[in-house]
Amino acid sequence: MRTRAKTLSRTFEPAPTSVSEARHFARTVLAGWGLDDLLDDAVLLTSELVTNAVTHAGTPMTVAVVREADRLRIDVFDQHPNRVLPVGVNARPGAGEHGRGLLITSALSTAWGVEYRKNHKRVWAAFALVEETLDADAPGAGGPEVQDVRRRRAESAGQDPLGLGGLVLNQLPLTDMLDLVVEQTRERFGADAAYLLLEDEMDDQFVVAATSGSAAPVQGRNVRRGEAGAPGLRASFRPLSIVDLRATPVDLLRGLELRSLVTAPVAFDGRVIGTLAVARSEPSSFTTEDGAELQRIADWAAAGVDRASTRAADGERRGWLAFLGEASVMLAGSLDLETTAAMTGQIVVPRLATWCGIHLNDARDRPRLQFAWHADEQQLDALQDALEKATPEDRETPTEPDFPGEVAILPLEARNRIIGWLTLGRPAGEPLRRERLMVAESIARRAALAIDNARAHTELHEIGQSLQRSLLPAVLPEIPGVDIGVGYEPTGEFNDAGGDFYDIFALGAGRWGFMVGDVCGVGPEAATVAGMSRHTVRALIRAGIPIAPTLERLNAAICDEGQRGRFITMVCGTIEVTAASRFRLRLVCAGHPPPFLVTRARPGVPARRVGRPQALLGVLDAVDYIEDEVTLERGDRFVVVTDGVLERRAEASVESMFEEAGVEAVLAAGIGTGAQAVADRLLRAVADFSTTPPSDDMAVLVLDLGKGLPG
Repeated sequence: MRTRAKTLSRTFEPAPTSVSEARHFARTVLAGWGLDDLLDDAVLLTSELVTNAVTHAGTPMTVAVVREADRLRIDVFDQHPNRVLPVGVNARPGAGEHGRGLLITSALSTAWGVEYRKNHKRVWAAFALVEETLDADAPGAGGPEVQDVRRRRAESAGQDPLGLGGLVLNQLPLTDMLDLVVEQTRERFGADAAYLLLEDEMDDQFVVAATSGSAAPVQGRNVRRGEAGAPGLRASFRPLSIVDLRATPVDLLRGLELRSLVTAPVAFDGRVIGTLAVARSEPSSFTTEDGAELQRIADWAAAGVDRASTRAADGERRGWLAFLGEASVMLAGSLDLETTAAMTGQIVVPRLATWCGIHLNDARDRPRLQFAWHADEQQLDALQDALEKATPEDRETPTEPDFPGEVAILPLEARNRIIGWLTLGRPAGEPLRRERLMVAESIARRAALAIDNARAHTELHEIGQSLQRSLLPAVLPEIPGVDIGVGYEPTGEFNDAGGDFYDIFALGAGRWGFMVGDVCGVGPEAATVAGMSRHTVRALIRAGIPIAPTLERLNAAICDEGQRGRFITMVCGTIEVTAASRFRLRLVCAGHPPPFLVTRARPGVPARRVGRPQALLGVLDAVDYIEDEVTLERGDRFVVVTDGVLERRAEASVESMFEEAGVEAVLAAGIGTGAQAVADRLLRAVADFSTTPPSDDMAVLVLDLGKGLPG
């Protein structure tokens, strides 16, 4: 049981100002008791316990300083018996009194605890009174435990001017450590404000990393190297005192009603990495001794500040690496030129720039504005006008636009050639520097490659579309009494042309020719053979050569191509009106699936196949084709499909295919609908038959006979 306890206490309101009042109370009590060796630790601990009570209890609190026989105890009572203690929080009540939970409590004290009662909670911490209880000549006075306590206190008093202790600084998060140093520095000098500038290597400037007191509004502000109150390129390693801020203003503190300032450089490993500063509202309030004391604090904190700076820079670099990775993925995901250019603008704005413009070189290597982007949409029109004026006809690079702010023009270089320019705009006085410039240049390289790929893909897409147009008729003819429906789907995500084709064309005298073909293979090579075959058949039949000899000559032409030739299947024929209700159909099925015929005379009966199978084209040097003739009635439906329709496989089984049954089901369901609707339904049914992408091109031709003819 402890005896001879001496207690002094005081009650405080749950307000931020109570933190400094409690510190002053504890300091006065401990100084009166002569406990100078415990003063700094106990005052700091009181500050943290009261801060937690203000932040998390929100009730009046009582601070009791208790001196027992062998220890000093600090008790903080509040009226909120909450059993959840915020350990390691970083509260910011009021104007910058910072709480760091119970980390400091556990690090500074020899024992601590929490006591819960019905109407209140008590948090306490104790310090051993080694000097008070043991005489230097008493037995055990020189024991290892006593000597260790004495040694640690002597080292703390000699090397730690703030009395924080290395253990506390090592346990706290880096941001909290900086806040604690600044707060205790302001407390040590009784200043109205204190702040710490920390070097930002990314932008070659300084940032306000921690504040205390009335300096809170400048938290996070940037200060250029060499500004008043910040180190210059040839920074001095001695403190600086400004007697009157009205006579020698510091932009950073403008409007804060501070009159005097003293700063000390924070130097580590031979270079200045920051500035520690304190300020008061009265002029001429700091002495030469104050500057020397502030410099001792800055020197002591330098290692921790450097650690904070290095950690922050490493985190910033990791963030930029992640940003570059995400940008690469985004740019690689598009092959559309306009989308890629727009994506580039959205990547750099606002992360790297306030606005940007992308110029791409035309066929004469003259830059042309492709895209502009501004964080403020209301300024976009003015920016576009300025960028347009910055691209004169007689220059190979854009000039800086007449637009406010800092401008950087970076080349867009891909495959050892410049394809355009990326113009970045930033606020005045904040140009791209050092690492941010390196990030911007890396984005420009990635964007250039993505834009070049998108441009190449766009050109290939246009070539494919042109090739496709050569395979298909530009306009379908109008055949009296015949409703025409067509469909075409090349395989592959980026293919616009394939080996399947169709055609229907007028021959004169009430006759029309038609064909549906399928070249072996897919892609541009198959498309070129398809185009040659289509135009050859068209020319020969229009010259009056019958269907069979036409295909025989086409077969010879394909065989003459040697290895460049491709196997081709084709249905080729002619159709003519013989009477008001009848049509004569002549055709040859050269290795192609026979067409389907749905007849009006047999309602409800599945479609039948017409035309005999014969040799495909391009296999045999000599072939003899036989022409088939079919008479069609009014209301009949004639359908030709390529094997990409019939051989569409379901993903569940390689044996399950769309086949004739699938075509017949669509035709049966399409009774009464138009020819084009049937063609569209057929292609849609084939696509829905499997979730896997199709592996072959598809073409469909539907002829509904007798449409529009008189009864």
